[in-house]
Amino acid sequence: MGKFIYKGPMSAATLRDGTDVILMNGREVTLPDNNEWVQSLVAQKRLVPVTAQRSAPKAQGKTAPQPADKETK
Repeated sequence: MGKFIYKGPMSAATLRDGTDVILMNGREVTLPDNNEWVQSLVAQKRLVPVTAQRSAPKAQGKTAPQPADKETK
């Protein structure tokens, strides 16, 4: 079993083992790694493994200063 973040429209399915799954955009879901449907969604980048999401490198360096809002009278 693996944890994934789903990216896409709301969807629902029943796995072969009888497990009902509801997928909602941006939500974490636990699914069997070896399931063909799960592997298909991973290949389509609809499911992103949680470990891959958490290990993404953070941006390095300084951010550019934001311009100040000017009030017009």
